[in-house]
Amino acid sequence: MLDVYSIKERLAHDGLASDLKTIKKALLIPEEATRLPNSFEYPNPRTGLMANPWPKKKKKAKKKGKKK
Repeated sequence: MLDVYSIKERLAHDGLASDLKTIKKALLIPEEATRLPNSFEYPNPRTGLMANPWPKKKKKAKKKGKKK
């Protein structure tokens, strides 16, 4: 944490205002959340996929003419 504050002070001294949270995210390793056995749910594989950029076009149904 001392490194984070020293970088913040140095940037402020040089005239570059920056957010403390940004510096923390850049320098500190995030703590891993504790998990209980058998309670972890894997993410859905479809959550990271983008929508199909070239979906197949649906064909329109033919109109039926009137019979005489």
